[in-house]
Amino acid sequence: MARMLPQRLRLETKSYAERQLYRALQLSLQDDFVVFHSVRWLARDPQSGPREGETDFIIAHPIMGILVLEVKGGSIRYDGALAQWYSNDIPIKDPVLQARESKHSLLEKLKDLPEWRDRWITVGYAVAFPDVEVNRDLLPDLPEPLVLDAPAMTDLPAWVRRALEYWHTHDRQAGAIGERGMQLLQDILSPSWELRPSLRFALQREEEEIRRLTEEQFHILDLLQGQRRALIVGCAGSGKTTLAMEQARRLGNQGFRVLFTCFNRLLADHLQQVGLPETVDVQNFHRLVPAWADQAGLREELGRRAQELGADEETLYTHVFPEILSRAAEILGPCYDALIVDEGQDFEEKWFLALTFLLRNPDTAIIYVFKDDNQNLFRPCFALPWEMPEYPLTRNCRNTRHIHRKAVRFYRSERVPQAIGPEGSPPEVYFYKDSDDLPGHLRRLIHRFIAEEGLSNQDLVVLLGHRNLLQRGKLGNFSLTDRWPPTRKGEISCITVHAFKGLESPVVILAGLDEEVYPDFTTAAYVGMSRARTRLVILAPEGLPDSLCRDLEG
Repeated sequence: MARMLPQRLRLETKSYAERQLYRALQLSLQDDFVVFHSVRWLARDPQSGPREGETDFIIAHPIMGILVLEVKGGSIRYDGALAQWYSNDIPIKDPVLQARESKHSLLEKLKDLPEWRDRWITVGYAVAFPDVEVNRDLLPDLPEPLVLDAPAMTDLPAWVRRALEYWHTHDRQAGAIGERGMQLLQDILSPSWELRPSLRFALQREEEEIRRLTEEQFHILDLLQGQRRALIVGCAGSGKTTLAMEQARRLGNQGFRVLFTCFNRLLADHLQQVGLPETVDVQNFHRLVPAWADQAGLREELGRRAQELGADEETLYTHVFPEILSRAAEILGPCYDALIVDEGQDFEEKWFLALTFLLRNPDTAIIYVFKDDNQNLFRPCFALPWEMPEYPLTRNCRNTRHIHRKAVRFYRSERVPQAIGPEGSPPEVYFYKDSDDLPGHLRRLIHRFIAEEGLSNQDLVVLLGHRNLLQRGKLGNFSLTDRWPPTRKGEISCITVHAFKGLESPVVILAGLDEEVYPDFTTAAYVGMSRARTRLVILAPEGLPDSLCRDLEG
């Protein structure tokens, strides 16, 4: 049985003669034949430019060669005076001319390939009139051996062999194409290929949509114009940090001196680079206090208190830092008109109180606090020293809907957020055996995203459940760094979940969700997953409890 390409007869094939011949060729010829049906191509002509080629059938054999076949059904008539062909008394194109031109066009196409440029190839043409009987030469350029008629349909292998032998005799030599030639012919006339969506361009489209949706949240600030104080609560991806930046920008442009503070050092470093007005100071709390202590001459006292406490950083931050900041404000004097706090869920009540000493008029100053209790990695409870109206953000506009559905499994709140971003692609979940197995998974994923998908190293971050999971250094052709974003070519940011909180990346590889995550699995999973805007890959150890595996895979 011959191999037919396409493997199934096209539904749009209306010609009964072609349908009949397709099935006959398939069933009659041996399996070393390949038959192409309804093929088209473009051949390069140095003189006239590209030349179109098309034919009803091409019959190919590795030894006998190639036969181009044009098919006309029904009764066939030719008017010599008019040089006009007819099928069922309907004028048709000259099938011999069509077949001959297709032969030369195909030969030009094949000769354009380096492997066939200097080889002799047997390529002939013929016509098929499967509904009539022909027992003589019809035209000077259409001898009887080149006509497939109704009687020849009963022994197709013999007719094909006879037609190709005619061309061997006509050309005075035979040119086999061989198995390699058969594959090249298939690559030209019936190639198989796949055009996968470019991840780089898909990310660009989804990022633009996410940016647009996030900026739509600015209407909340428009509604709060004139509101001096507000507590804005929302899930990851609801645009809290973007809103906080926009509020700082608006206040700064109006001449207010603004302090923008947050918990995360990397987030503060990032916000310092976004071009806020000069009247806006950005600093995370743990750097803000030593900076004020230096200006007030209290650095030695701060160092002494820290030395007394030893490694007890929690006591230092909870009690000593607020005290030192308050004393520094008394010495230097307040200088801010407005206070904006991002990641408010991670702030102690004492911190808020100490920050009010930096405000010129604490009773009337503008204070905006943004928080998400589900990202509380550091404080078991949250309290404010002021009465503030609360405004909820219920729409997740940062993550794709697929990522949102994965992360929301670990979201603990009565108010379930709504995803409005693009659909995106489902997160990928893989399991590794142990810490020795993890680097191999990471190396393959990074190679795929950077080398194969063409992403920038600034489009990707590796987040770790805890800092003991992976030693930074070389990972294949890449170097792992704790900087975000990476500043050198070949670097990949590899950061813990808690250090990356408040930040985001187009692509996140979240690794090491195990029993050692800080402070608990559910919070770390939610925070880590929600950092990914458009693509999320999760690498988890095989030994996780079944319930957690189901949550990760579901």
